[in-house]
Amino acid sequence: MEKKPKRWIPAVISCTLIVLICAVSGFKYIRERYSPSEERVDLNALFQVTAEDEAAILANNLLIEEKAQWKDGELYLPYSYVKESLNKRVYVDEREGLLLYVLPDEIVEVPQGARLSELAGWEDTAGKKGLVWYMNEDDAVVYISITYLSRFTDLEFTVHTDPGRLYIDVASRVAQTAVVAKDTQIRKLGGIKSPIVADVSVGVQVEILDAMENWSQVRTEDGWTGYILNVCLDNYSVQEKVSDFEAPVYTSMSREDDVCLIWHQARNQEDNSKLESLLKEVKGVNTISPTWFSLLDNEGNFTSLASTSYVEKAHAMGLEVWGLVDNFSPDMSTYELLSRTSTRRNLIQNLLQAALEYDLDGINIDFESMDAELTGPHFVQFIRELSVVCRQNQLVLSVDNLVPTSKRIRCFDYAEQGVMADYVIIMGYDEHWGGSAAGSTASLPFTRSSIENALQVIPQDKLIHALPFYTRVWAFDAAAEIPEGADPYSADYVISSTAKGMGTSKNLLLEHQAELVWDDEVSQYYGEYEEDGTIYRIWLEDATSLKAKLDVVAEYDPAGIAFWKLGLESDDVWTWVKDYLDR
Repeated sequence: MEKKPKRWIPAVISCTLIVLICAVSGFKYIRERYSPSEERVDLNALFQVTAEDEAAILANNLLIEEKAQWKDGELYLPYSYVKESLNKRVYVDEREGLLLYVLPDEIVEVPQGARLSELAGWEDTAGKKGLVWYMNEDDAVVYISITYLSRFTDLEFTVHTDPGRLYIDVASRVAQTAVVAKDTQIRKLGGIKSPIVADVSVGVQVEILDAMENWSQVRTEDGWTGYILNVCLDNYSVQEKVSDFEAPVYTSMSREDDVCLIWHQARNQEDNSKLESLLKEVKGVNTISPTWFSLLDNEGNFTSLASTSYVEKAHAMGLEVWGLVDNFSPDMSTYELLSRTSTRRNLIQNLLQAALEYDLDGINIDFESMDAELTGPHFVQFIRELSVVCRQNQLVLSVDNLVPTSKRIRCFDYAEQGVMADYVIIMGYDEHWGGSAAGSTASLPFTRSSIENALQVIPQDKLIHALPFYTRVWAFDAAAEIPEGADPYSADYVISSTAKGMGTSKNLLLEHQAELVWDDEVSQYYGEYEEDGTIYRIWLEDATSLKAKLDVVAEYDPAGIAFWKLGLESDDVWTWVKDYLDR
């Protein structure tokens, strides 16, 4: 009898195979899920390095968009990045091929093409072929040596290769460190499946950048940044790194008492002769700034109304004399003058010569109507360079500025002016000006905000706040049809605007029997009258409004006050000026 096959055997075999397959799949799943990845990071992609002559920049361990460049074994940073993020005092004159750095008592100058090994006092870089700076021919970008930059900048840098990367750190800082307890890897992200950045051996010290529950972001001494398991770290410690960089000290001249300055607008020598009569009723003023010098051309020359006898008379009355130079001539370009080192230097030397010849106590810079973005950086460099000459010759340097706005503060670098100049004067007027809507020349809220904004960037002991001795007479067509809800003071309805002194504007209102109404919002009297089909409106500047503004200025206790201009005031203002100074 034939033996029948056992039917259960195929079933057993099938089940066994299924179990084996599941076991193998499960093992593979567990291994893939829980085993560390062996994948390696593409380091060039990680640091976004795309060319052999390129190096990544990691500022305070953060990879930035800009790239450094290798050239002759030296590493160079883009000038725009240097100015914006590392040292704003580095200045490159591309037109004349110069790199300049202003120190308190000298201007360091490096011509294009100069090499590090050629510079005096750079013995530790002797033999280096690298340039101090250069312009890339392909993209016209200026690059500056990190070695050279480090001499003038409080920073610490380390350079690594394959791929090229430059770490720039704050020199003085507290660093948390740890020691690797066993051989392991640094990964791109925190997780065993993240690709490997670098292997690290037991005993290697790392800096902790960010400590988390299971992983920490670290940086190794050989320039790798990534994440490591906390169980692989031991011997934690805190190290305080102290910079040995000695920052230059830009000294300043200042009066022991408050500055009380008044500008004297001198259009000719006859105006100079009026000094004594104009000052007859004046009280409290200790500094006078005659408008003597006006830029003439783009080469640094200027016209002059300076007078030796004027200075002698002012000194005899106990006044310092700060000669003012303006840029109001239509025959010159402030940008063309200031954007070239040779013409800036010529202007500075001409100003110094005039100051010494006429025994001036200081120089007052009143450059207005400049394109902020285009001319601002060159204006700031001019102030830096002029400050050196003034410091060397004991001349007070003061700079006039319009009221601070975010754009002006940035482009004209009010903070840097506050370092280089002895005084920064904020011209706290023209809240409304010819061409604007009608309104106060300097309301009380405008005065307060001008001072508060200025003090955010200018030291209190260098800030002088200037107030107006004038107002504007606004003219409107009495027959103009103004739509309901429209602003009657809008520039659209202004016919003209004329600046008038305190006495003249008040007399106009009195002569036309205008009602004077106190405006609490601006803290001034307001009045208007009609004549020959024209309505005239005036926000009056007088002793009352000036006192209110002086009271606000006193709250912030700046280095001084100033007034535009001598001869426009009413005699009764001097009582309040003297009270302010005697407070």
